[in-house]
Amino acid sequence: MADRVTVIGWDGTPLTDAAHSALRAATLVAGAGHHLALDEIPARAERIRLGSVSLAARRIAAHRGTAVVLADGDPGFFGVVRTLRAPEFGLEVEVVPAVSSVAQAFARAGMPWDDAEVVVAHRRSLRRAVNVCRAHTKVAVLTSPGAGPAELSLLLQGVHRTFVICEELGTDRERVTVVTSDKAADHTWRDPNVVIVVGGSGTVPSSDTGWIAGREPSLSPRGWALPAAEYGGDIWLGEGENDRLRAAQLARLGPR
Repeated sequence: MADRVTVIGWDGTPLTDAAHSALRAATLVAGAGHHLALDEIPARAERIRLGSVSLAARRIAAHRGTAVVLADGDPGFFGVVRTLRAPEFGLEVEVVPAVSSVAQAFARAGMPWDDAEVVVAHRRSLRRAVNVCRAHTKVAVLTSPGAGPAELSLLLQGVHRTFVICEELGTDRERVTVVTSDKAADHTWRDPNVVIVVGGSGTVPSSDTGWIAGREPSLSPRGWALPAAEYGGDIWLGEGENDRLRAAQLARLGPR
């Protein structure tokens, strides 16, 4: 097992003293291609191209020496730390964080984000992210190849939103573009990118300074289903019906 595993977040800014110290001692370094090209990596260190984090974790667990894993942004926020700390690998992990790409994106947009939903979008689960964008007024989408701004735009067809698209944050090629959601599919966007999706009539954030991240809990619907009167007219619960049954019926019907 590796003697020590240090996970270093990188946001494009110069590495910290703690990160430099960990890299100088490293006998194995794992990361993406642009991480492995950094001058700070010792020439003697074994290098692993980070594709599958699980496979890299197995290599690290079998390594005798000091390992460093480089990751973009804050590696503890939808990052590699969760996988590396899985019990099956038995790794003791130290983390040197950096600014997350979500924090960077909202900073570039000049917007607060303690009232935002944050989702990860993959090709196979993109519709879940789209549904969150339909339901909420401010959403940050961490995209991936095949599940980017253009694909979000196509699945949001008929739903108007504003996209703030932040490409290659923290690099010399960084670009921030504001477009309406119906125009995003007309462009080719560079990876990696983060999309801030704003608009709609979902839950409205509280106007006070707040005390909890995300939407105000008191504004969230509670219970299994809305009261019968909310469905209009003379709708009422028939014999044997209850709010849980109504919730199940609505889920089965899947109304928009």
